[in-house]
Amino acid sequence: MVSVVLFVMFAALLTFMVLQWRRGRAGGTGGLFGGGGAGAGFVQGTLTVTGVSDRPDEGDRNDQMYCTVSGTIIGPDTAPTNVYGHMVVTGKTPWPQIGADMPVVYKPGKTDTSWRFGSLEVPPAV
Repeated sequence: MVSVVLFVMFAALLTFMVLQWRRGRAGGTGGLFGGGGAGAGFVQGTLTVTGVSDRPDEGDRNDQMYCTVSGTIIGPDTAPTNVYGHMVVTGKTPWPQIGADMPVVYKPGKTDTSWRFGSLEVPPAV
């Protein structure tokens, strides 16, 4: 009796995992194995920096400095949107400059609340 229950539970788990894996490969909205993942529903855009905080003389004990940036996001199917946010910059990274274009991702229709620095590009396999 116990072996039948364990077999049914194993079969159900295997079925669930296969369905999640197929959903992810088909471009679904999430899954156990990275299908959709953090980039699901996000599109690529560009933030043109219109304001930036002053660079501090030195970073914290981890050599990190906090930068406040304002700018305008431009991207597909989205009107230009003014945003304001923060980013962490290490001592070796160049400080953002007014007029610079930075890659961002955002959810269409929710640009002002869902944007973040970065890109949708998948890093190459090592």
